[in-house]
Amino acid sequence: MKSWITDWQRSERLPHYTRANAGETLPEPASPLGWSLVWGRGLHGWRNGFVGFGIYREEEVTGPRPPFVGMFGGYFYLNLSHMRLFGIRMGQTADQIDMAFVGQRSDTPVYVAHPEDQDGELTAKAGATVQRMLGQTNFPEADADRERLRRVRRERPDLAQLSDAELVAHARSLLDDVEITFQRHVESSLPASVGPAILGPLCASLDRPGAMLDLIAGLGDVDSASPSTGLWTLSRQVVASAELTALFEQGPAAVERALEGASGDVKAFRDSFEEFLAASGDRGPNEWDIHALSWEASPVQALALVDRIRHSPDADSPAERHRRLTERRTEIAAEIRAALPEDVQPMFDAGMHASQVWIPARERTKANCVSVINEIRMAVRELGRRGVEAGLLAAPEDVMMLLDTELDDYVADPAGFGPVIAQRLVEYAGLRELEPPFFIAADAQTEIDTWPRRSDEDIAAAVESDVLTGVGGSQGTYTGRVRVVSDPASCEALEPGEVLVAPITDAAWTPLFLVAGAAVVDVGALNSHAVVVCRELGIPAVISVEGGTQRLRDGMVITVDGTKGTVTVDSVPAALAI
Repeated sequence: MKSWITDWQRSERLPHYTRANAGETLPEPASPLGWSLVWGRGLHGWRNGFVGFGIYREEEVTGPRPPFVGMFGGYFYLNLSHMRLFGIRMGQTADQIDMAFVGQRSDTPVYVAHPEDQDGELTAKAGATVQRMLGQTNFPEADADRERLRRVRRERPDLAQLSDAELVAHARSLLDDVEITFQRHVESSLPASVGPAILGPLCASLDRPGAMLDLIAGLGDVDSASPSTGLWTLSRQVVASAELTALFEQGPAAVERALEGASGDVKAFRDSFEEFLAASGDRGPNEWDIHALSWEASPVQALALVDRIRHSPDADSPAERHRRLTERRTEIAAEIRAALPEDVQPMFDAGMHASQVWIPARERTKANCVSVINEIRMAVRELGRRGVEAGLLAAPEDVMMLLDTELDDYVADPAGFGPVIAQRLVEYAGLRELEPPFFIAADAQTEIDTWPRRSDEDIAAAVESDVLTGVGGSQGTYTGRVRVVSDPASCEALEPGEVLVAPITDAAWTPLFLVAGAAVVDVGALNSHAVVVCRELGIPAVISVEGGTQRLRDGMVITVDGTKGTVTVDSVPAALAI
């Protein structure tokens, strides 16, 4: 098989693609229905955002497949050429964009200038948009979206009472909100990068480059961090109750079973947990794909996180972390500002303002996207649940193997799609075994029968004194034992104070930052959602570490320098050194 049913062709005008940042958005192959139904409409929102901002002219991005992204082997890619183009049109260089999005990598495709990359008219328009947005003290549109989507959640119809056709209609009725929230996410992402872009050079001019990470940490009101706060509160209920502690010792699955018909402390926990799911149940691993299980769809995942967090000391609470980070940010800001020439201080103030307004705003728009995606997920899962009940499907999410154009025909004749879904499930499982290239810069790289299988990879473990390099994402230095976690659902081995080493991180991983002493991530960039949360919780993080999960092994002792972007192997267990 050379391609998957949702795959695209490479753009001739913007030919280079990357999994950077894309890997944390859709880490697994995108489901056919998630991509064709949700993302098919969401990308129209991206188009509206980029055109309205001033990055593109309308005629540059026409057609059903706008060039901002790519889909190869079922894997979601961001278009690196597009990111370079919008950076150039905003007055930056391709090298600056590469550093921000992919870090220091030896295999980054070489930028080749195109005569249409430079566009003075669009640069002026985009500059004016940035100036206007940087003058704002909030992003009221995103706040209004959040309130509207909360109302959608509260007023969700009883899905079990809808007909199959009504479920599909309900899911499609939410696509306008998909388009709007995706547009807002683009609009907020661009100004969110401005603050660090201003502060970084100013700190470097004082020979304090690492101070920039302190200045954008502990900002507060970051929606991606709020699930961590809710899970922390639940974990303290467990710690305070001998009954709950004994129950959690039996494992998350036992807790889930015990919640039904509970009394006493267990009932009180159940009530709190239901409130948490109502507020944050839309989050979960791979939350941008309706195929994935949100915490509402699979509550045991959230219970597993509570189980890990309950072992952390009270001093590690999100509130206490935020207090410490706020004090440090205030102190460092005063030092940096005082050391800068007076005529440069207004620029510093602008960078601080941009960071404090737009980094949290970007996380809010991301949370809004996830919220509406979950509403669609739950409607389609009810359709899938009925397929399971009828003996047509093995799991509710199997219905996500359909394309949007097939939904109505499926409703008319579910049994007729049994063989189609079964075949696609086999192929989809095969895609998950492949290792997608980090960059795609040639047509031959899109042929998935040439991609390596994950099981075939044999990368040697790091040895003592090895230094792995990446990008510093969150300030500080920490030494601790490695714990490689490939999936947040299998986090039971992570102990307080260990260094979390992960292939990617999204919102489902961020509560683990309350347990870990530091984080090392294979992919990511300075504005990655999880890196923002690392800074909010005050743990050192190094991202974009090539092969980190393969070279670092459980039990190694490493030093993570989130300022320099390095990971040093201090010692290796004797069993690994053989």
